[in-house]
Amino acid sequence: MNKLKVAELFAGVGGFRLGLEKSNFEVIWSNQWEPSTKKQHASLVYENRFGKDNHSNIDIEQVKTSEIPYHDLLVGGFPCQDYSVATTLHNSKGLIGKKGVLWWSIHRILKEKKNPPKYLFLENVDRLLKSPVKQRGRDFAVMLKSLDELGYAVEWRVINAAEYGMPQRRRRIFFIGYHKST
Repeated sequence: MNKLKVAELFAGVGGFRLGLEKSNFEVIWSNQWEPSTKKQHASLVYENRFGKDNHSNIDIEQVKTSEIPYHDLLVGGFPCQDYSVATTLHNSKGLIGKKGVLWWSIHRILKEKKNPPKYLFLENVDRLLKSPVKQRGRDFAVMLKSLDELGYAVEWRVINAAEYGMPQRRRRIFFIGYHKST
C-alpha cells in the first residue's frame, strides 16, 4: 500500500509526525519557525529527532509555495497564542494578531499549489470558536469559508484529551478536510 505523502506546517517538536508515521504516512517536508525568537528550540528538537533533510526553519511567510513538494496531506497545529487562554479573551487578536495571521500562510499554500493536497488535518485551541470577543466565532467562520472557497469540504470537532486517558483537560479543535475534486 502506498503511503500518503505529508507536508507538516508549524511542526513544533513533531507530535503530528510521530502519530502519522505510526499510521503508515510519510512526512516528506516540514517547517518549524518561531517568530521573535533567536534560538529556535522547537526546530532544533525536531531536527535532532527526525534529521535536517526536508526540514525548513524559515518563516513560513517567506517560504515560496513552489519550494514545498507535492503532498497528499497538509497538517499543522497553527499558532494559537492569539486565541489561547494565555491571553484574556478581550485582548486576544485572533486572525489579525502577530501569530494569528499565520493562518493565511496555510491559505496561501493551498491556493497557490497547482495540485493542491487532497486532505487537510489542522489543529488549534478550542477558544478559536469564540474569537474575536466582539464578534464571537468570526475567525473560525472565516477559516471555514476560505477553505470552502478553495474547494475543501471540512468537518471539525473539539476533542478533550482527558476523555482519552490523558491526565489533563486539554481541549483542541481538529479540522479534517478533503478536496472536493477527490
